[in-house]
Amino acid sequence: RSIHIRRVWPSPKTMDFSSEPGPKIGCVTRGRAPTSAVSYHETGSHLYIASESDSVLRIVDCMKGGAPNDRPAMIKLQREGIKSVKATHHSHCAIFAPGGSSGVPKKNSVYYLSVFDNRILREFKGHSGVINGISMNPVDDTFISSSIDGTVRLWDLGKSGNNIMELKLPSNTEGSPLAVFDSTGLVFGVSAGQPDKAGYFVNLYDARNYAAGPFAEMRVAREDIERKLAGSVTPERAYALSRSEWTSLEFNKSGKQILACCANGLAISIDGFDGGIARAFLSEITPGATQSTTPLAACFTSDDKSVIVGNEDGTVSCYQADSGLLARRLRGHVSRVSAVACNPKYCQLATACTNTAVWVW
Repeated sequence: RSIHIRRVWPSPKTMDFSSEPGPKIGCVTRGRAPTSAVSYHETGSHLYIASESDSVLRIVDCMKGGAPNDRPAMIKLQREGIKSVKATHHSHCAIFAPGGSSGVPKKNSVYYLSVFDNRILREFKGHSGVINGISMNPVDDTFISSSIDGTVRLWDLGKSGNNIMELKLPSNTEGSPLAVFDSTGLVFGVSAGQPDKAGYFVNLYDARNYAAGPFAEMRVAREDIERKLAGSVTPERAYALSRSEWTSLEFNKSGKQILACCANGLAISIDGFDGGIARAFLSEITPGATQSTTPLAACFTSDDKSVIVGNEDGTVSCYQADSGLLARRLRGHVSRVSAVACNPKYCQLATACTNTAVWVW
């Protein structure tokens, strides 16, 4: 159920968080369980909202606010389960993957869904463990998935059957990989943990010649993360945060920075050329809590000027990407903001706890 609060039609101006009056909530879509992922369509016309706990996918019309007229507002996916979702190039289709919060997942597959008639068009099988990330190529119908089974796989929406590429982690890595395309679709990045939690490897691949191996290999050292956090938290906390597991990756539009969201309420922006740490962002915790223990939700704005961070106390922090300074804090959620996304075409952003708010200027 959606509540229309004010005119949602997004303004074409830039996302300016420092000037008044700033963004206001345009509409709210009610949920019954915490949101696990949100994804805008490339046209900016609609938003997908996934909720893992109740296996529900919701859809919001971002032009008028509320439920769309040409597709269902809610789809139940109890048989497959859903945690992550990504819009595809088709306006009525999305890909999604289940999670493993309820124990053993039902299937370690990615599904291609037609939201127009609630029909699974294809099931992509191959992973033997929970899928921890999916990324759609912005220029064609390929997508990439990563899993706790230690592999990254490339798929084609138009082809049933096996993946078209499988990348296995080398023996000198630990933990689960993450993979994401950049904004051009010509490059994808893969991260994996270094032994003994010494940091992370970040390798960049040519999407057209991935068999040749990475064309760039970067190392993000744990000590560098710890030094970046110095002064913001206690030395003991900085050490613990520097060992946090990475939970998602995202390139900014220019490809010059990579945002790594981590467990324990941490995100770091990384130089896309040398792997140096540019900024560190921490979740604002709820009153009385000593520290965050949940993964941080964060994203770049589409103009690369800001980083949006969902906080555990229900607020949303808007930071200047170049300086790391806080430009504005948005209030309107009643619990942890677990997912954030920026509209790729319009001056609009979505933030979600159990309910999802669409903000406009």
